Amino acid sequence: MKCLCLILLCVLPLVTTAQEIYPKGCVPWVIHDPIPDIDNKKPTVLMLHNLSTNDLWITHPVKSPGAQAGFSSLLQMGKWSALVLNRAHKSFLLQCIESKPGHEQQISCADVLAICQWPNSKIPEDKTGVFWAGENMDLSPLKAYIERQGFVLDPQ
Repeated sequence: MKCLCLILLCVLPLVTTAQEIYPKGCVPWVIHDPIPDIDNKKPTVLMLHNLSTNDLWITHPVKSPGAQAGFSSLLQMGKWSALVLNRAHKSFLLQCIESKPGHEQQISCADVLAICQWPNSKIPEDKTGVFWAGENMDLSPLKAYIERQGFVLDPQ
């Protein structure tokens, strides 16, 4: 009996970190492609959730990196980040790089990443461009953090 309890205590945290649970009001995006191509018509806040058991680097590659640089951000297992797209994009690519000690490789975002969008979010006027509003946090602290910066995620 003690052995069974020990096994359950070890396995339960792994099961709960992989659950795909979205915050109320955040509309899930279906990711079909290995590299999601985001097409937004108006400014928006996206929430990204690492569903894998490994750390991920979320990158935005650019074809000609002149004035517009790409970016990368660490997203640990089970953590959330908030990405703000404060201008329209016809094509905004995200790549997922799996990070293990001594090894990194590009993998399909469809297998490891959940994305949802706050459709009616209000972005502060002084916040422009594309940027991370909050990175690599648990969901509740992330929401509180970005709301303290003046974002309104779900106005009702």
